[in-house]
Amino acid sequence: MRPLIPFCLIATLAIAACSNDAPAVNDAQAEAAVEQAARAANGTVPRGLPVSDETAALTPGALPPAFEGRWGLTPADCDVARSDTKGLLVIRGSTLTFYTASATARVVGGPSRYKVVADLTFTDKGATAPRRDRLALTAAGTVLQRTEPGGQTYRYERC
Repeated sequence: MRPLIPFCLIATLAIAACSNDAPAVNDAQAEAAVEQAARAANGTVPRGLPVSDETAALTPGALPPAFEGRWGLTPADCDVARSDTKGLLVIRGSTLTFYTASATARVVGGPSRYKVVADLTFTDKGATAPRRDRLALTAAGTVLQRTEPGGQTYRYERC
């Protein structure tokens, strides 16, 4: 039998987040609540609950594993049958692959493993260009926001 404490804790946070008179819960508080629920479950976490692997050592400068995957600016960008997926971004390790360009990321800071500042070295048709972008995962890791130095922000959804 699975303990109800983690589920109750998460349900309480969800109800509190929906209430207009409840205090706002920031990313750090939400992450701490999930970690506490995972520890309380002693390895019997209900299916679907994101649990960090604290034993996995991150390579210094590498993007956190939560950023890996296929991301699309539009739903059509996630369609594998299409060849014109200009808004598709694929992240594998510290490599970001765009429609015609690719970039190697080196994380230089960030407030958490879900929000980082990375130096990107872009390669496009033989030319290279460095740039520092901010990457943030929101909506339970289903949305990636990439902000360029000038403030231009791109919103990708996980495919």
